[in-house]
Amino acid sequence: MPNYVTIESQISAVDNLNDPVPSWNRPATILGTTLAFSAITSICVSFRLHTRFFVLRVPGWDDYMMGTAMLVGVIGVVCMCLGVCSSHDELQFNDHLTNEHTAPYLGGLGEHFVELSAEKRKTYFFLFYLADGSFVTSVGMIKSSLLLQYLRVFKRHTVQRDACMVVLIAVAIWGSVTTFMAWFPCFPIKGYWDWSITDRKCYGYGSLYVSDHYATFLAHSIANMLLDIIILLLPTPLLWDSDTLKRTKLGIAGLLTLGLIANILAVLRLAETVKHKAMSHPTFDHSWYAPPLCLLGMLEVNVACIGASIPVFWPVIRSTMNAIFVTREIDVQVASRSMHLERSESLYSHDNSDGERRLWNNSRGESSHNEHYKDTYIMDHVDPLRKKKSGAVDSVITADRNKY
Repeated sequence: MPNYVTIESQISAVDNLNDPVPSWNRPATILGTTLAFSAITSICVSFRLHTRFFVLRVPGWDDYMMGTAMLVGVIGVVCMCLGVCSSHDELQFNDHLTNEHTAPYLGGLGEHFVELSAEKRKTYFFLFYLADGSFVTSVGMIKSSLLLQYLRVFKRHTVQRDACMVVLIAVAIWGSVTTFMAWFPCFPIKGYWDWSITDRKCYGYGSLYVSDHYATFLAHSIANMLLDIIILLLPTPLLWDSDTLKRTKLGIAGLLTLGLIANILAVLRLAETVKHKAMSHPTFDHSWYAPPLCLLGMLEVNVACIGASIPVFWPVIRSTMNAIFVTREIDVQVASRSMHLERSESLYSHDNSDGERRLWNNSRGESSHNEHYKDTYIMDHVDPLRKKKSGAVDSVITADRNKY
């Protein structure tokens, strides 16, 4: 057995009980952030699935993968909320009034590990086991969903599509290995949260040694961040491709923006992992140092889901909104006309002017065949491209034949 520092020996190695409570550890921060972003993510993913399954009717493996990732992510959300349940003053006060214990062993997230009872430590590690397994599984599925979504856009027999397939295979292998490690950290599995099992065999996330435990979290964080960068770079050439539709370019731009935010969150989570060596430095205080990692991981997953969903459903929502809020632009033009309503089989119009003008013109031998083309309204319709004289004014000339 390697001569490593064990996790149990690091418990209470340094007295940090008087440290101020970080905002990460407050129940309002944990519950508010988790529930708010999870609700937004659920709405976005639901819109995406509705668009693909019922509007466009072109569901694919990327949609199945995203839907599964959202369902798995719900496990982590529930565990984080239960992690702060009954572990703070409000519920303790209610217990005191009713002389009953409400979920007595739930909670522990955000509290010092040394202050947790043996039963509460067991429940805390069980909840963390579910939350961590949910996070690791969701991360791999979201990456696979994005790459499968790229395959819808990339043309066949291109370098981009081949590169996407290579990355997809790498992500599938990486995701499968890390998912197995997260869900089977100990044999028996119960040994992860029940430290009373002395013959348990643990590794990776459940390792009994600080160095192995820290190395597992660090390796996953670094690999996760590097894969995110590669996945974001794959579709960027399409932004400068003249054959790419404008709608596709806008979708890629939105995906890159939210993907960049997710990468920033991954960097912050990596920094937090290094700072406390995966919750074991300067002392092993798992429940006290875990909230930042849990919240940053939750935000990273949610932002990634939102970024992968918006380009799918937004064009449909936009067209629907345009159909609801219809705007019509009407151009009203006014043209003066010299027109009188004629009576059928009659020489005269209703005001007798046409008949007099015809008789008078014919008596002088003048032709009136082109007279109607002087009407501005008719001329505009006969020749819409004609040049109009600036400042021209239509006028109606009335002549009295008796003066001539």
